[in-house]
Amino acid sequence: MADRLLLHICCGPCAIAPILHLREAGVTLTGLFYNPNIQPAMEYLRRRDTLAALAARLDFEVLYADYDPLPHLRRSLADPAARCAPCTGERLEYAASRAVELGFPAFSSTLLYSRYQDHDTIRDQGYALAAGHGLTFHYQDFRVYWDEGVTLSREWQLYRQPYCGCVLSELDRYAKKLRRPPVVPPATVPPAG
Repeated sequence: MADRLLLHICCGPCAIAPILHLREAGVTLTGLFYNPNIQPAMEYLRRRDTLAALAARLDFEVLYADYDPLPHLRRSLADPAARCAPCTGERLEYAASRAVELGFPAFSSTLLYSRYQDHDTIRDQGYALAAGHGLTFHYQDFRVYWDEGVTLSREWQLYRQPYCGCVLSELDRYAKKLRRPPVVPPATVPPAG
């Protein structure tokens, strides 16, 4: 395991357990928040600011990339069914490029924490990108720490997002609710007559 790495971070809650366990293993890390997949802009800001609060709490540095969701949106809308692998690949490619630029010998991603991501694809992409950039990809199945991360994010009252990031994942998340009729709470229904 490399003693220094650049850690791509998808969001604050997913970063907790990886950061704690990497530090416990003696790794010095710098976070990288690059997520053009997150939409809309207000959701991006909530996730960015939540990560900033976590970074202050755990005392680690985070580099914040510029936000431009348009290329991601165009690619995702061109092939909605196959949008996820290019999305993770784009973020890992950026992390690998920045690792080289900044002199890190290794990189990894908190995407490896999520139970909802295609873990095998992320691992394979990471190894391929590392080989192409002369880096080490730190692979670790952080999903084993899922409960720990969820518990701490709730205790620390961090914003926990309800969908992966892109507008298409939000539509997937709420598909059942979108198909049902509107629900009007009883207290807001005016009396008949």
